Amino acid sequence: MQIINFIASQIFGQPAILFGLIALLGLVLQKKSVSEILVGTVKTIIGFFVLMGGVTLLQNSITPLSTWMKAIVGVEGIQPQEFIVMGFVMKTYASQVGLAILIGFALNIILARITKHKYIAITGHLMLHWAAWIVGMVAATNFSPVMVVFVSGILCGLHYWLSPTIIHYFMRKNDRLTDEWSLYCGEIVGITLASTLGKIIGNKDKRCDDIVVPESLQWLRDTTVGMAVIASCLWILIGLIAGQKVVQVQAGTQNWIMYLLLLGIQFAGGLSVLLYGVRILIGELVPAFVGISEKLVPGAIPGLDYPTVFQFAPNAVFIGFIFNLLGAIAATALLIYFKAPIVILPAVWINFWQGALVGVFADAYGGRRATIIITFMTGLLSALGWAFIYPLQGIAANCGAVYNYTDSASFGAIIAYILSLFR
Repeated sequence: MQIINFIASQIFGQPAILFGLIALLGLVLQKKSVSEILVGTVKTIIGFFVLMGGVTLLQNSITPLSTWMKAIVGVEGIQPQEFIVMGFVMKTYASQVGLAILIGFALNIILARITKHKYIAITGHLMLHWAAWIVGMVAATNFSPVMVVFVSGILCGLHYWLSPTIIHYFMRKNDRLTDEWSLYCGEIVGITLASTLGKIIGNKDKRCDDIVVPESLQWLRDTTVGMAVIASCLWILIGLIAGQKVVQVQAGTQNWIMYLLLLGIQFAGGLSVLLYGVRILIGELVPAFVGISEKLVPGAIPGLDYPTVFQFAPNAVFIGFIFNLLGAIAATALLIYFKAPIVILPAVWINFWQGALVGVFADAYGGRRATIIITFMTGLLSALGWAFIYPLQGIAANCGAVYNYTDSASFGAIIAYILSLFR
């Protein structure tokens, strides 16, 4: 069991190691030279850490907003936060989670091998989050310990395989995206909505990156500069609404307005670093994965992390984030107005990732109109779905957080409800 825990936590749970091992295996299978193997493996790991450096900058700039949103709303509520759910489950069921990942990954490889859909999820940390959520619900049933692991593993494996399979369909159907790789994440439903509904309600020829601005505002055409200015204005607006007293807690000894200004600029800097890391990671990992696809699963396509598509529509990333956040705020207001027993708070960090990802696909299929409408809609509907699944999360039903993706708020809610019938 210690070996299983090690594999689950130190390999699948450490994306840098997992990506490095995948690149290493792919290059070895292609019989590259020692020098090429070393360079490709190390650059893959470096690319991941550069990407995560951007993520850290983004997290540091976004996290305070959640506290201010809570102060603005004025209620105690549930945070959409997968890390809290995962930690809560792992304290008691770490071994079961590890076994579920291994069974799920094995099933994913088998399905990729025997079917025409050659997709393999390799985004280890997201695979771990999904497994923990599933195990938390299955463990609360009256199933035997063996059945808990088996059922969890099957549910994990199906998601590991279906997510990149379905998402790649929409990626390869649009020349503004790519067919070189797919994504593994819990946003099958969000991406499907963005891609199918986007072309109905939007205009793909009027994209977020093509917004016409007057000559005096041409500096907005520089994505990094424009995003820094707009983000700073947004941060200052939210900070003013929350009030100096609330903001000053995070600002410390720094002037609170300057703190808000710099947070917005930090957001733009973080996104720039993230996109640079993506380019390094993709430049090394995808060619190396060819070795695996040629030798182990012919024609295999990797399911990567979702920031890998942000490069295709940087403006849609930011616009999607804003309107997804507005949708989440609207959902919170509705839950409070109707005196719902569970209120989901806007989790700005999650709204960024969901809004950014859905925004890229909505923009590719329906331009900026689709980006605005669909990211708002997913922000609203996801929060309402999370309010439904929170009490159905099994052992994590009272942890104060809910697993946060459109998949958990949609068909995940069906899984949660069915499992609740076996308690």
